Amino acid sequence: MLKARYFFKGQYKALKIATIGAVTAAFSSIMVQSAMGANFLPPEMITASGTTLMIAATGEVKATPDLATITAMTSAEGTTAANATADNAKKMTDLLANIRNAGISNDDIETRNINISPRYRYEQNKTPQRIGYQAQSSIQIRIHDLSRVGSILDKMVQANVEDLEGPNFSLSNSAKAEDEARLQAITTARSRADLYARSVGLRVKRIMMISEGQSVRPMPLRPMLMAAKSRTADSTPETPVISGQQTVTITVNVAFELG
Repeated sequence: MLKARYFFKGQYKALKIATIGAVTAAFSSIMVQSAMGANFLPPEMITASGTTLMIAATGEVKATPDLATITAMTSAEGTTAANATADNAKKMTDLLANIRNAGISNDDIETRNINISPRYRYEQNKTPQRIGYQAQSSIQIRIHDLSRVGSILDKMVQANVEDLEGPNFSLSNSAKAEDEARLQAITTARSRADLYARSVGLRVKRIMMISEGQSVRPMPLRPMLMAAKSRTADSTPETPVISGQQTVTITVNVAFELG
């Protein structure tokens, strides 16, 4: 009986020592994560002689859009597919002429969709009866001079388009803004690392790892969605358009060694 008690006590003592060792090892690595829940490499995969500190930092840069896109659609109906297509082609030709007269080159005009579909009459308890066809086509244009967006919109309306969608504002090249956000994120990460190191009486010895987390590229802004039917060709005021600003966001994950 005495031997059994002694054996149990020895096992408990060994378990206690192992547990303390595990807790001590866990606290040798300090992990700080943002609310976004950044993912880091496990501490055991990073070789460090001192304490490892993980920081997730985000940089945000605001940029003014320099590109606008507008999508326009024309449609026509006819008793045959050929008639509907011909009438729709004339409408699209007139629209393209107005756009080109506004100074938009073919390089900034893109056909997005052409569709021809039958039209049916539906009556209760009767087989649907085909009554004709509808032809539709849409184009997207790119405008680099944002001061002209309103006047170009008006010219498109004057061509009797069926629908207009846009303008959608974006950055033609977001690389510069992204690099500025990266620099901001790295600066923030280093500043936080220095703060944590000082708070525990250590200093930052080196950067062990840098990885880029999920980046948020600016999505095209859509300040307006208008139907052409709401305006007339003789409307005199130019459509007001404001592009606003967009935010480019970059998140970096940085591992520091403290000593």
